[in-house]
Amino acid sequence: MLISLEMGPGFESVVRDLGVMGRAVVEAAGVGLGKGVKFVADRVVSDYLTGQALKRRSGDLARSVDGWREAPLEGVVGVRPASAVDRYKWLLGDEEMMIVPKRSKFLAIPIGEGLTASGVPRYSSPRQVDNGFFVKASGRLLFGYKRGKRGKFRPLFVLVKSVFVQGTGALYDGVEENLDEITKEMQTEIDEATGAAL
Repeated sequence: MLISLEMGPGFESVVRDLGVMGRAVVEAAGVGLGKGVKFVADRVVSDYLTGQALKRRSGDLARSVDGWREAPLEGVVGVRPASAVDRYKWLLGDEEMMIVPKRSKFLAIPIGEGLTASGVPRYSSPRQVDNGFFVKASGRLLFGYKRGKRGKFRPLFVLVKSVFVQGTGALYDGVEENLDEITKEMQTEIDEATGAAL
C-alpha cells in the first residue's frame, strides 16, 4: 500500500520562498513519514496478523511486513518486492483467489494429524506417507492411515478439486486505523526542525 502526501498547488512555491527552512520542513516531514510507516507496519503485524483474521503458521508473512520511504514524501506499508513470501503476500489485501491443482485432479489439504500444533503441514503430499490409503467418507475423499486391524482411521489429508481463499484486508485496515500516528510522527519532526516543539 502506498501512502503519498499530496500538497496543495502552492506548496512548491512556499517551500522555495522559505528557502533553507522550507527544505528543512520537507526533510522533517519525510523523516516523520518514515517513522510513521514503520510504526504502522508494526501495528499491522501486532493487531491484524496475530490471532485475528489471518492465523500465523510459520510467521514468514508477518516478518515480511515493513514500512519504508519510496521518495521524500511517499511511504509504503507492505511487503517488499521479490520477498520470500511473494506467492502469498496477496493475503494481506482483500483479493480473492480460487486455487486449483496444476498437475493432478485434486488438491491435498492437510488436516488433523497432518498438521503440527501451529498448523504447519507435516507432509507435503500423501506420497510421503508410507502406510496411508484413501477413503471416501461423508462424500469427501480423505487420505490417512490406521494402526493395526482394529485401529481408528486417522485422516491426514482431505482431497478437493479447488479451494476459495479470501484475503484478510489486514494491510488496508491496519493502515487506515493508524493514519493519525503517521501525522503525529510527521508533526513531531517538523516541530523539532522548526523549533516549535515545547
